[in-house]
Amino acid sequence: MCTSLPESVSRSILYRQQANQLEMRMRISSETPHVLHYAGPLPLTGGQGEPVLALAGNSRLDGSAIEQLFQSLPRRPLVFLSYHEDERQLRSGNTALSQQERDEATERLASNLLTAGSGAVVAPRWPIATVRMREFVALFYQDVADGVTVGEALRRTRYAMAQHYTDDVSWMSFMLYGDPTQRLVASSLATKERPLEPQFDSFDDSHIMAPIFPSSNTPDRRFLRAVLELALGEARRMHKDYLGTPHLFIALTKLDGGCTQDALRSLGFSPKQVRDVIRLALGSGKATIDTPILPTRRCKEILQTAERNAVGVGSSSVDERAIAQAVLSEGDGVTHELLTKLGINPAQLIDLILQSNARALLELVPSANPGSEAVPEELPGAIGPEGVAKGSSSVLERLGRDLTKQATNKQLTPLIGREKEMRLLMQTLMLKDRNNPILLGDSGVGKTTIVYGLAQRIVDGKVPPELRGKRLIELSASSLVAGTKYRGEFEERLLKVLEEAEGNGNIILFIDEMHLLIGTGRAADGSIDAAGILKPALAGGRLRCIGATTPQEFRLIEKDAAMERRLRPVLIEEPSSDEALEILKGMRSLYEQHHGTPITDEALRAAVQLSVRYLPNLRLPDKACSVLDEACSQARILLMEKEEHEEQEQQNSDEDSLSITAPMIAEIISHRTGIPVRAPGREERDRLLSLDARLRDRVIGQDEAIVRVAQAIQVARAGLKPRNRPSGVFLFLGPTGVGKTELARALATEVFGSPEHLIRVDMSEYMEKHAVSRMIGAPPGYVGYDQEGQLTGKLRRRPHCVVLLDELEKAHPEVFDLFLQVFDAGRLTDAQGHTVDAQHAIWIMTSNVGTEMLGRSMPSGFRANIKETGEQMQRERLMERLRQTFRPEFLNRIDDVIIFHPLDKEQARAITRLQMNELAARLLEQGLILHAEDSAIDLLAREGFSQTQGARPLRRVIEKMLTVPLSLRILLANIPQNGEVRVHATNGKLEIEIPAIPAELVEMDDDTMLADAELSAG
Repeated sequence: MCTSLPESVSRSILYRQQANQLEMRMRISSETPHVLHYAGPLPLTGGQGEPVLALAGNSRLDGSAIEQLFQSLPRRPLVFLSYHEDERQLRSGNTALSQQERDEATERLASNLLTAGSGAVVAPRWPIATVRMREFVALFYQDVADGVTVGEALRRTRYAMAQHYTDDVSWMSFMLYGDPTQRLVASSLATKERPLEPQFDSFDDSHIMAPIFPSSNTPDRRFLRAVLELALGEARRMHKDYLGTPHLFIALTKLDGGCTQDALRSLGFSPKQVRDVIRLALGSGKATIDTPILPTRRCKEILQTAERNAVGVGSSSVDERAIAQAVLSEGDGVTHELLTKLGINPAQLIDLILQSNARALLELVPSANPGSEAVPEELPGAIGPEGVAKGSSSVLERLGRDLTKQATNKQLTPLIGREKEMRLLMQTLMLKDRNNPILLGDSGVGKTTIVYGLAQRIVDGKVPPELRGKRLIELSASSLVAGTKYRGEFEERLLKVLEEAEGNGNIILFIDEMHLLIGTGRAADGSIDAAGILKPALAGGRLRCIGATTPQEFRLIEKDAAMERRLRPVLIEEPSSDEALEILKGMRSLYEQHHGTPITDEALRAAVQLSVRYLPNLRLPDKACSVLDEACSQARILLMEKEEHEEQEQQNSDEDSLSITAPMIAEIISHRTGIPVRAPGREERDRLLSLDARLRDRVIGQDEAIVRVAQAIQVARAGLKPRNRPSGVFLFLGPTGVGKTELARALATEVFGSPEHLIRVDMSEYMEKHAVSRMIGAPPGYVGYDQEGQLTGKLRRRPHCVVLLDELEKAHPEVFDLFLQVFDAGRLTDAQGHTVDAQHAIWIMTSNVGTEMLGRSMPSGFRANIKETGEQMQRERLMERLRQTFRPEFLNRIDDVIIFHPLDKEQARAITRLQMNELAARLLEQGLILHAEDSAIDLLAREGFSQTQGARPLRRVIEKMLTVPLSLRILLANIPQNGEVRVHATNGKLEIEIPAIPAELVEMDDDTMLADAELSAG
């Protein structure tokens, strides 16, 4: 490998162990070395495995050895730590150190090297069994020696590997420590008259630019130098010893967002396809890595033409349009010929490029002012005296959002309060080590707003001197991933972002939802993810980064110990109600200005208080701000509708806006939760006061149960029930068919307005212990974990409801433990940790436990003569049976145990009359009037009622004896509108009388005549 390296970097380093002292001997070539290559068994695999390069001994580089080595070097070196992973040892687990220990050892060694004076440290890792690194390491050396930045050299090396290795087992990862923007003077292009500079430097004009442009009085060439670097890299990969116009055109097609790409796409061509065709046509040359690349005569002429084009249009720099016009105007050139064969008209392409408004977002290479080498140009991202960024960082500008710029334009949400958190955030950013704070807090507590507040303080100059003039740029994981299709594109984009941020030195990155970086970009082949690329940049201390995530999602970051060690958590607590009210007062003017509606102080207090009470799953101040914003929006719609109505009525109103009041906030909360938040109005008060009477109309014979349930509902609606407890928890005991389930249905309709507010849970489906997962969701690791529970899902969507737990005693005893927190604290937690509000629901449980005693002790006619002491004895016997079935902690949380008594014959007749009224209502919709005589009622009650089943069979009896025959008569007979249907009983049978329409009033067709004939025959 040493023989394949350029002469300027090839050397040998001999190590020999003597008396536990590391003795180093170096043979340095005639030219000053810029790169120190340490290749051998590093202290990462415990001294096991073969080294990439055969070196004597098994030595470790400690701090004293590094200082001794660097003292012998006249210039600071770039250190390349090459080591490998032995796949067999990794699979067998025979490595002496764990992966984390190896990474930490690498960081210690890199830290020692940087401390000793190294400009940058590169540490790649690859499996020696599947990857041959020799040519790629040589390619990296050549790129660095040719003046390419360290970060760009690594990117090119990784890209070359990705093109060469397409299998699923080959991989390579780079860890870069230090400054990725540093570069060496290109030794292969240096002249004898100009010796190599003894330090890292920027791209040097004299190597390529000076022979092309002898005059120094020229426009800004920074963009041109960047294009030349791309073209040189393309020529090198094609093994050419010259730089031609096709290489320049390929470089133009690589400019992301540039006018060349835009013009090609408008013609229906993919820039990548055009590049591939040109590469195939040019073929591969025979130049080696050591062969210098020189521009052709035609290339020099075209570049000089590009500069003249820029000067001719009065441009201050040689931009993409000037270069493209010069390349494509070459009528007899190779590029012109290749494009014509592709079906692209060069003249038309030039017109599209000149007309395009696209601007290439290319990372510009910083350089000295062409007019004077002593006075440097102002670099992108430099900060002016006003504290506002001058220029722009191209990649960050495209992928990120400049918060300081938006703060200058007053486009950010203002920060109210939070002085403690802001002080801790600035204090963390000013640390020497671990100066990367990560804000931990639930969604909605204001993590992002705190960062906005920091941006505003930077612009206003209200920060310590160390933070003044900084640029705060927000970066999202989605912007990094968007548009990356091929392997390596994501890593390349992230590396460019980090290079720009570190090279600028005045940039603070803000990454919201930082946990998304864990695993992003990682493939199944073991390559590193975004967090692995970010860790070296955070370790050096030159990059400041602010993260934000929730405590639950921070666990993903905690699994990566190296990543967690670089971050310093800053806990953001939910503000108190008083603090949230001050925040709303501070933001009131913003909402008033946006919506044009004044907001009262009562509305602000209601937004905080009601959101805290009725939106427990959300956090302040976000939930209060959201409610207030929605109320303002609703007020604008109401005002618009009022104005339209006044226009139709030709009326004028002096009221230009609606003030936001507390009742409007309560209405928004009611719409969100389905809970009546406002105090009961007159109509609702009347309904609550008459609740027991309306329930008696639907449930017959259970007056005691109705009164006790109605009283509990009235207390809850008046706001006097204990806080955080459900509106009512009742246990209905009684035999089957006495009205327990019917009373629950009636409550849902009469209290909440619709039978859809009844959630019925059949407890016989929960006879097994594990069946509780169906109610709240499956635990992690089980099938259906991503699905919501049957009870928690319905209760979350409709918290104001009646929950009926039917046949309670049939469930497994451990299922009852689930309801302990519900009946006591009014909340229910599902398998995913989400808390469901249960305090606005009415919980009703039905059971038949012990009711066989009621059946034996209450024969027909007995209830009329029963004494009060007998009822008390029955209740005590039932409660004793309950205590034998259910645990005390479960029974103690029930508000009331209500006993439903068996029905007698008079109550059975009343229930029959009630169900006949329901049938009469349905017939009335068909234009018929039903009259049922007492004889029919007595017959149906006698057939549909029993002491064992109660009134449950009654509905089936009515359907069999009346509904089915009546429906056939309706379908076959001609019945006049408002006709009467009479039902009576004769000799134990129901008789149905339906008057027919007179024959002279009916225009009968053949089908009608046939129907009448069938009736007559019947």
